[in-house]
Amino acid sequence: MLTARPSAFDQKRDLHVGGLGLSASGPPAAVTYHMHDAEDSWLDGARSAVQDADDYVHSSPWSALAVVALVGLAAGYLLARRSP
Repeated sequence: MLTARPSAFDQKRDLHVGGLGLSASGPPAAVTYHMHDAEDSWLDGARSAVQDADDYVHSSPWSALAVVALVGLAAGYLLARRSP
């Protein structure tokens, strides 16, 4: 006769997963799906920002050079003040 009792392997697996058994694969999969969605959203935003910066530099290179020079001077000034 066949019994409806789970095998020893199934029982050990259920104990190992905290008694969740096969239902433990649902919630982690849902979380990783949302994490990948957020990652894709962030990457799209970063790509858009880089494209906008590239367009700005191509349209006005001298202004971009001035901004980079000012940021470099400010960083150099702040780092020189911190040195003993």
